[in-house]
Amino acid sequence: IDDGTGTGNTEPRFSCNVSIQNQQEAYNVINQMCSVFRAMPYYQAGSLTITQDSPKDSSYLFTLANVTPPGFTYQNTSQKIRPTVVVAKYLDLDLRDINYEEVIDTANQARYGSVVKNINAFACTSRGQANRLAKWLLYMENVEREIVTFATSVDAGVVVRPGQIIEIADPVRSGERRGGRIQAATTTAITVDDATDLTYSIGSTLSVILSDGSVENKSVSGISGSVITVSSAFTSAPNVNSIWVYQTTDILTSTWRVLTVSEED
Repeated sequence: IDDGTGTGNTEPRFSCNVSIQNQQEAYNVINQMCSVFRAMPYYQAGSLTITQDSPKDSSYLFTLANVTPPGFTYQNTSQKIRPTVVVAKYLDLDLRDINYEEVIDTANQARYGSVVKNINAFACTSRGQANRLAKWLLYMENVEREIVTFATSVDAGVVVRPGQIIEIADPVRSGERRGGRIQAATTTAITVDDATDLTYSIGSTLSVILSDGSVENKSVSGISGSVITVSSAFTSAPNVNSIWVYQTTDILTSTWRVLTVSEED
C-alpha cells in the first residue's frame, strides 16, 4: 500500500522488524507480536489461536429468542477518556533513533480538547505503519466504543469465537420484533414463529442460521401470514427452531466483534 510519505512509494501493510535480546514471558511476547498486525491471541481447545481485526462476514445471529431473559446490556466509554490525539513511538531507520508519529482527530479535538494517548508501535520501523496504527486506535476508541454483554445457550457458545462478527436484532432498540425461531423451512420458504411486525418492502432481506452453523442472507420476495419467501434458494434448509432475522432498509441489525466468550453455570 502507499507508504504515506507522499512520494508514491509503496510498502507492506504490516512489517515486523525486531530483535528480541532478553528473556520475557512467552504470552507477553505473543501479545506484542500480534499487535504488529492488529491480532488478538486466545486459548481454544488447549492451544493458542489468533484472530485478526480484519473484514469478516457475520458468523451468528442473536435475538431475544436465543439469549437469556435479561436480554442485551450495553455499555459505552466516557467521552473524557477517548483520545483525540494519538502519538505512536517507532524506530526511524533514517535517524537510527526513536521517533514519534502524531495523528490528530481535529473535529473531536475542537469539541473536547486534547486527550493524548501514547502507544509503542512494537517492531515498527516505518513512519507510514506507525501512522496507520495511530489512525486505527483513534477509530477504535471513538467509533467502536460500545460494548454489549449477554448470555446465550451452549449451541451458540460453542460456535462463536473471539474476533468473529455477529449480528444482533434487539427490539428494545429498533422498536419492532424482527427475529425469532423457525417453525418450518424449505430452501425458499421459511415459516417463522411470529410475523406480526413484519411488512414486506422492496430491498428487505432474511438471514438464517443453516444446519452447519453458518449465516446466510437472501432477498425477500414476499410475506404471506407467517411464511417468508426468498427470491433465491438457501444453500440448505434451516433446521426447525434455528434463528431467523428480517431486515428492511430502515431497520437493520447491529454488527459487533466478539471480544470474549466465557462459560457460566
